[in-house]
Amino acid sequence: MVGVNIDINGLINEALLTQDERAKRIVMGRYGLGTSGRKTLAALGGEYGLTRERVRQIQAAALEAIRGKIKEHKEAVKFLKAIEGYLKDVGHLRRGDLIAKDFNIGFGGKEDTEALSNKLHFLADALGWPFVEGGNEDWHVVWYSKKDVYDTAKKLVGELLKTKEQDFDKFLKSASGKFRLPEPQIVNHLLISKRFGIGPYGDMGADHWVRVNPKTVRDKIYIVLDKSKEPMHFTEIAANVNSLSGKKRAAATVHNELIKDPRFVLVGRGTYAINV
Repeated sequence: MVGVNIDINGLINEALLTQDERAKRIVMGRYGLGTSGRKTLAALGGEYGLTRERVRQIQAAALEAIRGKIKEHKEAVKFLKAIEGYLKDVGHLRRGDLIAKDFNIGFGGKEDTEALSNKLHFLADALGWPFVEGGNEDWHVVWYSKKDVYDTAKKLVGELLKTKEQDFDKFLKSASGKFRLPEPQIVNHLLISKRFGIGPYGDMGADHWVRVNPKTVRDKIYIVLDKSKEPMHFTEIAANVNSLSGKKRAAATVHNELIKDPRFVLVGRGTYAINV
């Protein structure tokens, strides 16, 4: 089981032991190793009266010093061996928070997942491997051991976002053949993007797809009927639509939307289906 025999906290404490207090606080702030969460360069600069660039320099120098101190530490060696095997098993790339969840299982679920994710990220940067990138409005934090795999993952995301036909199964089969990857690995790659989502009924795809992110009442009606595969009375449709979001819609409102939208067809008294 991954991570079970690694003293992560002891290794981090050892890493920070010889840092001067300001450098230690900056590193802890940048990686959220304290109780206040991760801090930006600007926030730390404001605290210490430093420019963002100076904070970055202090962080980089501290990480370099830490690397020299702990790279041969037995817990660091165990960590690197564990993460190398883990990444190999999942295809050399994995979203950071998912790594933390998997490691936390090995730790018996004793760690807060976000806090553990921060600790693991710090160790990866301090040791210089594996590579960790992302963490912005478009991408989750992602770990990878091979640059070409990371490049492929980004290409896969690009392919998904430009796909006009909102059919994930079809995309998956096509991408599997084009990139010569098994389908589960393609999903793992796509998970690094914040534009990839999973809808209310478990449908995967781009975040602008109707089944993934239904925004209007009509979209919600569509995925309810699509999921049912059978005609439904408008009152039943309304109940299902209301279960998808906090805002409740009257059955009459849902009925009006069914009448107005050409995607739906009346097949019986008050009963509707998708117009195919």
